[in-house]
Amino acid sequence: MVPFGRTAAIFDVDDSLLDGNAGTIFTWYLYSEKIMRPDMRARIPRIIYEYARRRLSEQDMVEVGSRCQQGLRADEIKAHAHACFQRHLRKRITTGAVRQIRKHLLSGHLVVVASGSPQYIIDEVGRHLRAHVAIGTRTRVVDGRATDQIVPPVVFRDGKRSVVERVAESYDIDLAKSFVYSDSVADTPLFEAVGNPVVVNPKPPFRAAAEHRGWEVVEWHERTKGQLPPDTADEWGSWDG
Repeated sequence: MVPFGRTAAIFDVDDSLLDGNAGTIFTWYLYSEKIMRPDMRARIPRIIYEYARRRLSEQDMVEVGSRCQQGLRADEIKAHAHACFQRHLRKRITTGAVRQIRKHLLSGHLVVVASGSPQYIIDEVGRHLRAHVAIGTRTRVVDGRATDQIVPPVVFRDGKRSVVERVAESYDIDLAKSFVYSDSVADTPLFEAVGNPVVVNPKPPFRAAAEHRGWEVVEWHERTKGQLPPDTADEWGSWDG
């Protein structure tokens, strides 16, 4: 038997699987709870101002989100990520994503969640949804504490495609048979690498581009509000991972 049928389903997290951005919410949590280092915390309002005026890119913000953990103990970051997920993210997961993940799990596919958001918060999303692999942006840990050094590549654009291709190779996955779900034009390199691209909740310019290329478009807006749909909970209750 070929593991996973050589088929994967790769789910972007922010603004598709999740109603919101996991990295932004986790950064806000670390900021509002006064967990991040004071020097980094003092920079956050200015960073948000610069991003709002498009002086910082999405990739800049991905890097900022990971660096907000600098100096914190890795085990403390994990605990804070768990608390943030339970309080703020769990209720934002979309029903459409949950049902689609369930279909792929029941089909025996490798389920991957992938985001530029910090690895610690994406681990929580993946664990809740029973994903086999969770991919996020990682920072180096030295003597048990997070540094400001991002482990390359940054999980964004070509970097995200590179990490997914590496995972596919390790599981002997055929990307031509696989599926990818994302809202972001930044994931175009990944859409082009996978045989079955599905664009979720696209903004008008990307919707037009997706339709022009013949990519399927779906809308996932309804939240689960922290609860899995009953049929999903029943099926997953007996799934041992």
